Amino acid sequence: MRSSVALWLRVAFSRAMIRVLATYGDPLWIVVNVGGPLLTSIALAFLYKFAGIPQFTGFAILGGGIAAYWGNVLWSMAAQLNWDKRSGMLYLYISSPAPLTALLVGMSLGGILGTLPSSLTVLIIGTLLFNPPFSPPTLALALIFMLTLLALYGMGIALSSLYLILGREAEEVNEALYEPVSFLSGIYFPSIGRASPLPLAIQAVASLIPLTIGMDALRRAVFFSEGVGELWPSLLTLAVMAQASIILGLKALNYVERRGRVTGDILVALR
Repeated sequence: MRSSVALWLRVAFSRAMIRVLATYGDPLWIVVNVGGPLLTSIALAFLYKFAGIPQFTGFAILGGGIAAYWGNVLWSMAAQLNWDKRSGMLYLYISSPAPLTALLVGMSLGGILGTLPSSLTVLIIGTLLFNPPFSPPTLALALIFMLTLLALYGMGIALSSLYLILGREAEEVNEALYEPVSFLSGIYFPSIGRASPLPLAIQAVASLIPLTIGMDALRRAVFFSEGVGELWPSLLTLAVMAQASIILGLKALNYVERRGRVTGDILVALR
């Protein structure tokens, strides 16, 4: 039992370090991670400013900092096992004693650490340019941020298992998911609540996405200084979503791992 736990931890740590070193070792990847969210945030911040709603500039800057994580979940988590399958690495994963859960959890931790500088860069540059009224960091803000990331990367683990079955369609699904989820989750504007311009039916659908709840709670903590007392319903919802996404992701991954070891059909391209 102790040796299996030690193996799991070593695999997770090793995979996390590989992801971090790969991210920091590729300057182009850093530029892409920073440039996309930063340019979008600046463009929307200028739009809000010239439209006469300068208070929304902070929403655009905060959204740019979180958008980097959403992109990392889709392209560096959900699609990773499918890419490993196409490159031949998945065969080594399945045939080795390394647990796939440890590989993906390590990948998640590495993705979080690797994306943090990109997120901070967007927030720092946006703050220097527009000086939005950010509130001082609080315990509520830290809890919301951690729970949102847990739910997002849990989704990434679940999607990675699904994409192994989908095969070549994985990248198309990623393309189809990125913009609609970014819109519905309100990364750059309030998509739920009284300030949302969306109809109630669409708000109800958007509320099923963990990123929506996380962004709404982050805005309330950052711009309206709400604490745990006001945000506990959002914190509880995020905790439930994070737990559900992680359990679903790990169960799906265990199924894929068992199927791959028994039948081998996960390891070959069927299309």
